[in-house]
Amino acid sequence: MPAACRADVETLLRNKKLDRTLVPMGSAGTPSAGLQETAKTGLFELDQQLGGGLPLGQMSEIVGSRSSGRTSLLMTILAAATSRGEMVALVDAFDLFDSESAAAAGVDLQRMLWVRGDPSAPAFPHMANRQAGADRTITRALKATNLILQSGVFGVMALDLADAPPQALRRVPMTTWLRFQRVLEGQETVGVIVGSAPMSRSAGGVSISLHPRDFGRVLRGLDSDVRTARARLVPGADALPVRLRASA
Repeated sequence: MPAACRADVETLLRNKKLDRTLVPMGSAGTPSAGLQETAKTGLFELDQQLGGGLPLGQMSEIVGSRSSGRTSLLMTILAAATSRGEMVALVDAFDLFDSESAAAAGVDLQRMLWVRGDPSAPAFPHMANRQAGADRTITRALKATNLILQSGVFGVMALDLADAPPQALRRVPMTTWLRFQRVLEGQETVGVIVGSAPMSRSAGGVSISLHPRDFGRVLRGLDSDVRTARARLVPGADALPVRLRASA
């Protein structure tokens, strides 16, 4: 394809905000690292690790065990977004969100849409006889997430499935995560799903996995080794783990 025609098509894609799907080619004819629009997380070390922050228009995930600091990290991301004047949304599948802790972490609750889940649904994998309740709760949370994503008005859209039984999450069709990404594509929104294991990162998103270093500090804040993983090369991103500390 002549270079001029290719440039015209790329301009058309950018005008329609579909340019995140473009893969820039290097001089050797191989894919090169492209610039990706990001939103800062509120943690300088993590933003350095991510090459600027979390990618816009992509579904990323925060993964960690209970008390790994995953909720603290989510609150930090929401606080950073509201401090920029953005609206944020949280689908709290099992109604475990603590608004007082969020406010203490700096989240402007006036800029937050909070969708509460069913507090009576099982949040623990050993309660196998109540799995049907978990399935219903997750289904409702996924439907709410899809609806909110379609609004396109939020800087951060977070879905908290951290305490969902793994068996129930494995029953979520892959098409659900793909549908989320199709809705997000082209938006100025960061999608974040919190879980105990990787499940839903999009091709351009990032997985942030947390590994506690000092369990004695966990209740006082985040102190974890953090590793990031992504499918695409991003300039400035560093694959080496970083140690994060943040006050609760």
